[in-house]
Amino acid sequence: VPSGTIVLLRDGAAGLEMFMVVRHHQIDFASGALVFPGGKVAAMDEDPALAARCDGADPDPVMRAVQIGAIREAFEEAGVLLARPTGSDALVDGDRVLALDGDRARMNAGELTILEFLEREDLRLACDALTRFAHWVTPEMMPKRFDTHFFIAPAPDDQVLVHDGHESVDSVWITPDQAVAD
Repeated sequence: VPSGTIVLLRDGAAGLEMFMVVRHHQIDFASGALVFPGGKVAAMDEDPALAARCDGADPDPVMRAVQIGAIREAFEEAGVLLARPTGSDALVDGDRVLALDGDRARMNAGELTILEFLEREDLRLACDALTRFAHWVTPEMMPKRFDTHFFIAPAPDDQVLVHDGHESVDSVWITPDQAVAD
């Protein structure tokens, strides 16, 4: 299953930190695990009309859908929105993202597509903020297999990242060394 995830980074008091969420214990894949926000590509992420609402998206429709899915999932799961108002070079500000918080659950439930959301809010996804750095495929022995592309992106300074309370039940800013040690 094609999927995408984003390692959101910031400079913290202890050095480089990354944002991670704890998956709900009743989720059927990686329950209870500390993971980066992300998930599988949804049919809505593959809509060709989304290409016109993306900055710096991959020209390949499959990879573009992975980028879109990673950004959508990060919004749904962590409340971070890597998007810009049309005509702006800056990402949407934290106050506007907070005002859009109710759309996270609607999108996750399939009641609102990413295209409808972007058109209504006149936003463009900041695919150019993503740097692809890894590609993992779940081992064959696993009952669910994901073909996951990992991206790195700086976390917006003024957006408040927080778990969704549904798929993820906790969140943390953590140094890479501490995550490995844990």
